[in-house]
Amino acid sequence: MNKTGAWLVRYALEKLGIEHTFGIPGIANAEIYDELDQSDQITPHLVNHEMSAAFMADALSRSSRSSPNNPNLPNNIGAIIIVTGTGLTRSISGIGEAFLAGVPMLIIAGSTDHHDSIDPQQLLKPLTKQQFKITEQQEIVETLFNAYSIATSDKPGPVFIDIPLSIQITSADIDGAVNNKTWAISHSTTNLSAANQEELKYSDADISRAAKYLLEADHPGILVGWGAVDEQPELIALAEQIGAPVSTTLSGISSFPAKHPLHAGMIFGPAAVPSAQNAFENCDCLLAIGTSFSQIDTANGSLIPPKKLIHIDSDKQVFNRVYPAVQTLCGDPKQTLTNLLYKLQEQQEEQQKQAPQSEQLCAAIATDKAAFKEEWHSHNSKERVNPAIFFDKLDAAINEDAIIITDDGNHTFLAAELMPINNPRGFISPSSFNAMGYSVPAVNAAKLANPDKQVIGIVGDGAMLMSGMEALTAVREKLGTIYIIFNDGQLSRISHSQEITYNQKTRTQLGSVNWGAFAESIECGYFVIKNNKDIDTALRRALETSAHSHPVFIDVTIDYSKRSNYAQGVEKATLAGFSGRDKLRLVSRAIVRKIMG
Repeated sequence: MNKTGAWLVRYALEKLGIEHTFGIPGIANAEIYDELDQSDQITPHLVNHEMSAAFMADALSRSSRSSPNNPNLPNNIGAIIIVTGTGLTRSISGIGEAFLAGVPMLIIAGSTDHHDSIDPQQLLKPLTKQQFKITEQQEIVETLFNAYSIATSDKPGPVFIDIPLSIQITSADIDGAVNNKTWAISHSTTNLSAANQEELKYSDADISRAAKYLLEADHPGILVGWGAVDEQPELIALAEQIGAPVSTTLSGISSFPAKHPLHAGMIFGPAAVPSAQNAFENCDCLLAIGTSFSQIDTANGSLIPPKKLIHIDSDKQVFNRVYPAVQTLCGDPKQTLTNLLYKLQEQQEEQQKQAPQSEQLCAAIATDKAAFKEEWHSHNSKERVNPAIFFDKLDAAINEDAIIITDDGNHTFLAAELMPINNPRGFISPSSFNAMGYSVPAVNAAKLANPDKQVIGIVGDGAMLMSGMEALTAVREKLGTIYIIFNDGQLSRISHSQEITYNQKTRTQLGSVNWGAFAESIECGYFVIKNNKDIDTALRRALETSAHSHPVFIDVTIDYSKRSNYAQGVEKATLAGFSGRDKLRLVSRAIVRKIMG
């Protein structure tokens, strides 16, 4: 059987359960696109910019679980089909976000045989788990399966595969090559999930020690990141077993249901909401699961864990990198949490101790949450839209299994603090690379992966200018997505920071954009929310329109005058990080500008 290298790419991707790819056809990858067009399983999606292709692949991985075509595979991994050179450099922001956030991705790039001025292998070495260059046709299937395994194992991440055009078009007898790999492909498809669960790298004594620390603590606490996003039942059981409050990182918001009485909020410390600040005020032992304690996770280092830190993660590289731990447990979070829960129950029975009562803690959390909401509701938004009221009404209007995807900006942390999320993978945000332009393409990909769910983007007007044209994908595919534009005419997150630090705003004004005309030009629905009274009607009409597979823009005149606790805490932490002399210089400059104008 004579087949081309491009056919082998299609063959391998189909066997791996890939259903969607994202990118732009070019001379160096047209052969692959021609083959994908013949696939009954894979749909190649055209984007307007390769950055959006990487964002879509990232979001597809984050919002997917197992593939319907291959349910034994860990998840339906995002894949981009691009060309080396500018196609690759344009996609780097999305690749960087996936790499730092631990999101699996396949980067398949076609290349010509001419010498390139930029070596793609070296360019992507810091941003990918591994890089491959195919040198002969027989390597394609094996390399793609190997790349998939690497991308989804340990700490997941992007893997790069360079496939030269000359190999894509080479036609050869591949019967032997495919037949030789038949067993390997079948074996990988049925056992890859188990193979990717890293062997537990801790002893029974380690898990016993961790349980002992938690049971001896007067005020244990739990912090959950994206790495435990699919372990809600285990996390709930563990929190209830030790009576501990639970906070999440930004990326881990959907890891623990907001409706649970032990849910305290996002992170803890001075940048957290009051319910989390107070619940963790006396925390003397912290169990951290699936977090690397990144800059975002710690609000620029303002989150300080207690000396007794127990850290669970599948990636041993994150241990002791930011904060020292008294006990680390490296392994699959689900299995490790289950083992820890059994050990806690065992030790409680041996000590004849009952699980601690948490009614008082739950009541305090509920009181703090109610007071926080009341504070927000009483804020005068002066004929603009109050974010808390908006998110309350959005929460009431949408299904509980809806997926909320934010961009990078002030709206990100307002959504994190004010929008309750209960379903796993129900909140997705660029969490490590501060990648603006993420939301619109990410919403499209999440809807492709979850066609039966409502998928809603919260995007600032600045980010909308970056990638709003990607809504064309939703129009072509009739996705019924909703893009909510928080519109204030400026890059508000930077503007607020400049105003506080320098007492002036520099080059953050966006000018007036007619979003209604834009929506009409690409055949999207359009609804306006100018004040709180408009919210109910606009949301209802938008949801009705999107239910008929029609993409929708909602233009919200948002009030950013009251800031998120997180943003305020980060700014204080950033200022505190300056030396005394630099801090004095910044404050003096702001005072002078305040006086002089």
